[in-house]
Amino acid sequence: MRTAGEKGKTSCIPEKKYYVTHLACVEMDAVTAPVKSREEAEKIAAACDGRMCQVEKDRFETVKKNPPQLYNLEDLLQDAETFLGYPRKQTENTLRLLHKKQLLTDPKTSSRYLTEDMGYSTEKLIDILLERIPFVKGYAYQPEVRQVLDSRQVTGYPAIIPTMKIERMNVRELDEREQNLLLMVAARLLMATSDPYTSEDHESELTCNYHTFYIKANCVRQKGYREIEQRYLEFFGKDDAGRRNNGLEIYLGKVYGPCNTYVKESDFSHAAQL
Repeated sequence: MRTAGEKGKTSCIPEKKYYVTHLACVEMDAVTAPVKSREEAEKIAAACDGRMCQVEKDRFETVKKNPPQLYNLEDLLQDAETFLGYPRKQTENTLRLLHKKQLLTDPKTSSRYLTEDMGYSTEKLIDILLERIPFVKGYAYQPEVRQVLDSRQVTGYPAIIPTMKIERMNVRELDEREQNLLLMVAARLLMATSDPYTSEDHESELTCNYHTFYIKANCVRQKGYREIEQRYLEFFGKDDAGRRNNGLEIYLGKVYGPCNTYVKESDFSHAAQL
Protein backbone atom coordinates (compact mmCIF):
# COMPACT_ATOMS: atom_id res chain seq x y z
CA MET A 1 0.00 0.00 0.00
CA ARG A 2 1.47 3.35 -1.06
CA THR A 3 0.74 6.74 0.50
CA ALA A 4 0.65 10.21 -1.06
CA GLY A 5 -0.45 13.67 0.07
CA GLU A 6 0.45 17.28 0.67
CA LYS A 7 1.70 19.10 3.77
CA GLY A 8 1.94 16.00 5.89
CA LYS A 9 -1.42 14.59 4.80
CA THR A 10 -1.39 11.11 3.42
CA SER A 11 -3.92 8.94 1.70
CA CYS A 12 -3.86 5.28 0.86
CA ILE A 13 -3.50 4.39 -2.80
CA PRO A 14 -4.15 0.71 -3.53
CA GLU A 15 -1.28 -0.96 -5.35
CA LYS A 16 -2.20 -2.45 -8.69
CA LYS A 17 -2.12 -6.20 -8.94
CA TYR A 18 -0.96 -8.00 -12.04
CA TYR A 19 -1.23 -11.63 -13.02
CA VAL A 20 0.74 -13.90 -15.31
CA THR A 21 -0.08 -17.30 -16.77
CA HIS A 22 2.63 -19.92 -16.68
CA LEU A 23 2.99 -22.59 -19.33
CA ALA A 24 4.98 -25.51 -17.96
CA CYS A 25 6.08 -28.97 -18.92
CA VAL A 26 8.84 -31.21 -17.60
CA GLU A 27 11.74 -29.25 -19.06
CA MET A 28 10.54 -25.65 -19.18
CA ASP A 29 8.38 -22.92 -17.66
CA ALA A 30 7.31 -19.94 -19.80
CA VAL A 31 5.16 -16.96 -18.78
CA THR A 32 2.81 -14.44 -20.41
CA ALA A 33 3.12 -10.70 -20.23
CA PRO A 34 1.32 -9.41 -17.12
CA VAL A 35 -2.43 -8.73 -17.26
CA LYS A 36 -4.54 -6.69 -14.87
CA SER A 37 -7.16 -9.27 -13.92
CA ARG A 38 -6.96 -12.81 -12.63
CA GLU A 39 -9.99 -13.65 -14.77
CA GLU A 40 -8.09 -12.78 -17.95
CA ALA A 41 -5.08 -14.81 -16.84
CA GLU A 42 -7.32 -17.78 -16.00
CA LYS A 43 -8.88 -17.63 -19.48
CA ILE A 44 -5.41 -17.89 -21.05
CA ALA A 45 -4.61 -20.78 -18.73
CA ALA A 46 -7.80 -22.62 -19.70
CA ALA A 47 -7.16 -22.06 -23.41
CA CYS A 48 -3.62 -23.50 -23.23
CA ASP A 49 -3.86 -26.23 -20.61
CA GLY A 50 -2.93 -29.63 -22.06
CA ARG A 51 -1.86 -28.17 -25.40
CA MET A 52 1.42 -28.09 -27.29
CA CYS A 53 3.50 -24.93 -27.77
CA GLN A 54 6.18 -23.90 -30.27
CA VAL A 55 9.14 -21.52 -30.27
CA GLU A 56 8.34 -18.69 -32.71
CA LYS A 57 11.17 -16.28 -31.92
CA ASP A 58 14.58 -17.01 -30.44
CA ARG A 59 17.53 -14.76 -29.62
CA PHE A 60 20.62 -16.11 -27.96
CA GLU A 61 24.16 -15.26 -26.92
CA THR A 62 26.96 -17.79 -26.51
CA VAL A 63 28.63 -17.66 -23.11
CA LYS A 64 31.98 -19.23 -22.28
CA LYS A 65 33.20 -19.57 -18.70
CA ASN A 66 36.76 -20.66 -18.06
CA PRO A 67 37.58 -23.11 -15.27
CA PRO A 68 38.40 -21.65 -11.85
CA GLN A 69 42.04 -21.27 -10.91
CA LEU A 70 43.74 -23.38 -8.28
CA TYR A 71 43.46 -22.35 -4.65
CA ASN A 72 45.77 -20.00 -2.86
CA LEU A 73 45.29 -19.52 0.87
CA GLU A 74 43.00 -16.49 0.70
CA ASP A 75 40.66 -18.02 -1.89
CA LEU A 76 40.45 -21.27 0.06
CA LEU A 77 39.68 -19.51 3.34
CA GLN A 78 36.94 -17.52 1.62
CA ASP A 79 35.32 -20.56 -0.03
CA ALA A 80 35.51 -22.65 3.14
CA GLU A 81 33.72 -19.88 5.02
CA THR A 82 31.09 -19.30 2.33
CA PHE A 83 30.45 -22.87 1.23
CA LEU A 84 31.11 -24.89 4.38
CA GLY A 85 30.59 -22.26 7.07
CA TYR A 86 34.08 -22.76 8.55
CA PRO A 87 35.63 -19.79 10.42
CA ARG A 88 38.85 -18.65 8.79
CA LYS A 89 41.07 -19.32 11.82
CA GLN A 90 39.76 -22.87 12.19
CA THR A 91 40.31 -23.47 8.48
CA GLU A 92 43.90 -22.25 8.72
CA ASN A 93 44.56 -24.60 11.64
CA THR A 94 43.04 -27.55 9.75
CA LEU A 95 45.07 -26.80 6.63
CA ARG A 96 48.22 -26.78 8.72
CA LEU A 97 47.27 -30.20 10.12
CA LEU A 98 46.67 -31.57 6.61
CA HIS A 99 50.03 -30.23 5.52
CA LYS A 100 51.69 -31.75 8.59
CA LYS A 101 50.11 -35.09 7.64
CA GLN A 102 51.61 -34.57 4.16
CA LEU A 103 48.18 -34.64 2.48
CA LEU A 104 48.31 -31.05 1.21
CA THR A 105 51.05 -28.85 -0.17
CA ASP A 106 52.06 -25.87 1.96
CA PRO A 107 48.96 -23.65 2.38
CA LYS A 108 50.96 -20.48 3.04
CA THR A 109 50.82 -19.31 -0.57
CA SER A 110 49.40 -16.51 -2.67
CA SER A 111 49.99 -18.42 -5.92
CA ARG A 112 47.22 -19.91 -8.08
CA TYR A 113 49.60 -21.83 -10.36
CA LEU A 114 52.05 -24.72 -10.23
CA THR A 115 55.59 -24.69 -11.58
CA GLU A 116 56.26 -26.35 -14.94
CA ASP A 117 58.28 -29.14 -13.35
CA MET A 118 55.12 -30.30 -11.51
CA GLY A 119 53.28 -31.23 -14.71
CA TYR A 120 53.98 -34.96 -14.79
CA SER A 121 53.34 -35.51 -11.08
CA THR A 122 50.10 -33.53 -11.32
CA GLU A 123 48.85 -35.80 -14.12
CA LYS A 124 49.56 -38.83 -11.92
CA LEU A 125 47.87 -37.14 -8.98
CA ILE A 126 44.73 -36.55 -11.03
CA ASP A 127 44.61 -40.25 -11.93
CA ILE A 128 44.75 -41.06 -8.22
CA LEU A 129 42.01 -38.56 -7.36
CA LEU A 130 39.69 -40.01 -9.99
CA GLU A 131 40.05 -43.35 -8.21
CA ARG A 132 39.89 -42.13 -4.60
CA ILE A 133 37.47 -39.19 -4.55
CA PRO A 134 33.90 -40.51 -4.14
CA PHE A 135 32.03 -37.99 -6.27
CA VAL A 136 34.21 -38.53 -9.37
CA LYS A 137 34.58 -42.31 -9.32
CA GLY A 138 33.90 -43.58 -12.82
CA TYR A 139 34.26 -40.10 -14.33
CA ALA A 140 36.68 -39.77 -17.22
CA TYR A 141 38.11 -36.62 -18.79
CA GLN A 142 41.30 -35.49 -20.46
CA PRO A 143 42.98 -33.14 -17.97
CA GLU A 144 44.55 -30.00 -19.39
CA VAL A 145 47.37 -29.76 -16.87
CA ARG A 146 49.21 -27.14 -18.92
CA GLN A 147 46.62 -24.51 -18.04
CA VAL A 148 47.61 -24.61 -14.34
CA LEU A 149 51.37 -24.49 -14.96
CA ASP A 150 53.19 -21.15 -14.97
CA SER A 151 56.41 -20.82 -13.01
CA ARG A 152 56.40 -17.06 -13.55
CA GLN A 153 53.19 -16.77 -11.52
CA VAL A 154 54.58 -18.74 -8.57
CA THR A 155 56.10 -16.65 -5.81
CA GLY A 156 57.21 -18.76 -2.89
CA TYR A 157 55.05 -21.87 -2.65
CA PRO A 158 52.85 -23.11 -5.53
CA ALA A 159 49.06 -23.32 -5.37
CA ILE A 160 47.42 -25.62 -2.82
CA ILE A 161 46.80 -29.15 -4.10
CA PRO A 162 46.64 -32.64 -2.53
CA THR A 163 49.81 -34.72 -2.40
CA MET A 164 50.52 -38.22 -3.67
CA LYS A 165 50.11 -39.53 -0.13
CA ILE A 166 46.35 -39.48 -0.65
CA GLU A 167 46.79 -42.70 -2.63
CA ARG A 168 47.83 -44.59 0.52
CA MET A 169 45.68 -42.70 2.99
CA ASN A 170 42.22 -43.77 4.15
CA VAL A 171 40.50 -40.40 3.94
CA ARG A 172 37.71 -41.63 6.22
CA GLU A 173 40.21 -41.73 9.07
CA LEU A 174 40.34 -37.94 8.98
CA ASP A 175 37.83 -35.87 10.94
CA GLU A 176 34.95 -34.26 9.06
CA ARG A 177 36.55 -30.84 8.69
CA GLU A 178 39.79 -32.33 7.36
CA GLN A 179 37.90 -34.54 4.91
CA ASN A 180 35.79 -31.68 3.59
CA LEU A 181 38.71 -29.33 3.06
CA LEU A 182 40.76 -32.03 1.37
CA LEU A 183 37.82 -32.80 -0.95
CA MET A 184 37.37 -29.11 -1.68
CA VAL A 185 41.01 -28.76 -2.73
CA ALA A 186 40.88 -31.98 -4.78
CA ALA A 187 37.73 -30.85 -6.58
CA ARG A 188 39.35 -27.51 -7.43
CA LEU A 189 42.34 -29.26 -9.04
CA LEU A 190 40.02 -31.39 -11.19
CA MET A 191 37.93 -28.37 -12.21
CA ALA A 192 40.96 -26.20 -12.93
CA THR A 193 42.29 -28.81 -15.39
CA SER A 194 38.94 -29.29 -17.16
CA ASP A 195 37.51 -27.68 -20.29
CA PRO A 196 35.58 -24.40 -20.19
CA TYR A 197 31.81 -24.39 -19.69
CA THR A 198 29.99 -23.24 -22.81
CA SER A 199 26.31 -22.37 -22.98
CA GLU A 200 23.76 -20.22 -24.78
CA ASP A 201 21.58 -17.65 -23.00
CA HIS A 202 18.24 -17.62 -24.83
CA GLU A 203 15.37 -15.13 -24.79
CA SER A 204 12.50 -16.75 -26.68
CA GLU A 205 8.82 -16.37 -27.48
CA LEU A 206 6.49 -19.35 -27.64
CA THR A 207 2.94 -19.55 -28.94
CA CYS A 208 0.20 -21.80 -27.62
CA ASN A 209 -3.33 -21.61 -29.01
CA TYR A 210 -2.68 -18.04 -30.30
CA HIS A 211 -1.26 -16.84 -26.97
CA THR A 212 2.33 -15.67 -26.53
CA PHE A 213 4.60 -16.77 -23.72
CA TYR A 214 8.13 -15.64 -22.89
CA ILE A 215 11.08 -17.58 -21.54
CA LYS A 216 14.72 -17.07 -20.58
CA ALA A 217 16.76 -20.24 -20.72
CA ASN A 218 20.31 -21.50 -20.56
CA CYS A 219 21.24 -24.16 -23.11
CA VAL A 220 24.40 -26.13 -22.29
CA ARG A 221 26.76 -26.87 -25.19
CA GLN A 222 29.79 -28.12 -23.25
CA LYS A 223 29.62 -28.99 -19.55
CA GLY A 224 33.38 -28.80 -19.03
CA TYR A 225 34.38 -28.10 -15.43
CA ARG A 226 30.72 -27.68 -14.42
CA GLU A 227 30.30 -31.47 -14.60
CA ILE A 228 32.73 -31.91 -11.71
CA GLU A 229 31.32 -28.89 -9.91
CA GLN A 230 27.83 -30.38 -10.11
CA ARG A 231 28.98 -33.72 -8.73
CA TYR A 232 30.74 -31.87 -5.92
CA LEU A 233 27.61 -29.87 -5.06
CA GLU A 234 25.46 -32.99 -5.07
CA PHE A 235 27.91 -34.78 -2.78
CA PHE A 236 27.58 -31.98 -0.23
CA GLY A 237 23.81 -31.78 -0.63
CA LYS A 238 23.94 -28.36 -2.28
CA ASP A 239 22.65 -29.30 -5.71
CA ASP A 240 20.88 -26.45 -7.54
CA ALA A 241 20.38 -28.21 -10.86
CA GLY A 242 16.63 -28.51 -10.28
CA ARG A 243 15.96 -24.95 -11.40
CA ARG A 244 13.83 -24.91 -14.50
CA ASN A 245 15.11 -23.66 -17.86
CA ASN A 246 18.75 -24.47 -16.97
CA GLY A 247 20.07 -26.95 -19.50
CA LEU A 248 16.93 -26.56 -21.61
CA GLU A 249 17.24 -27.53 -25.28
CA ILE A 250 15.63 -24.65 -27.16
CA TYR A 251 15.71 -23.46 -30.77
CA LEU A 252 13.45 -21.88 -33.39
CA GLY A 253 10.58 -24.23 -34.21
CA LYS A 254 11.08 -26.43 -31.13
CA VAL A 255 7.80 -27.96 -29.87
CA TYR A 256 7.03 -28.67 -26.20
CA GLY A 257 4.09 -30.33 -24.53
CA PRO A 258 1.51 -31.25 -23.65
CA CYS A 259 1.81 -28.40 -21.17
CA ASN A 260 0.21 -27.54 -17.87
CA THR A 261 -0.84 -24.01 -16.93
CA TYR A 262 -1.20 -22.06 -13.71
CA VAL A 263 -1.74 -18.44 -12.71
CA LYS A 264 0.30 -16.38 -10.27
CA GLU A 265 0.13 -12.85 -8.98
CA SER A 266 3.22 -11.01 -10.13
CA ASP A 267 5.03 -7.75 -9.66
CA PHE A 268 4.67 -5.87 -12.94
CA SER A 269 8.22 -4.57 -13.09
CA HIS A 270 9.60 -8.10 -12.72
CA ALA A 271 7.21 -9.72 -15.15
CA ALA A 272 7.81 -7.05 -17.78
CA GLN A 273 11.47 -8.05 -17.98
CA LEU A 274 10.70 -11.63 -18.99
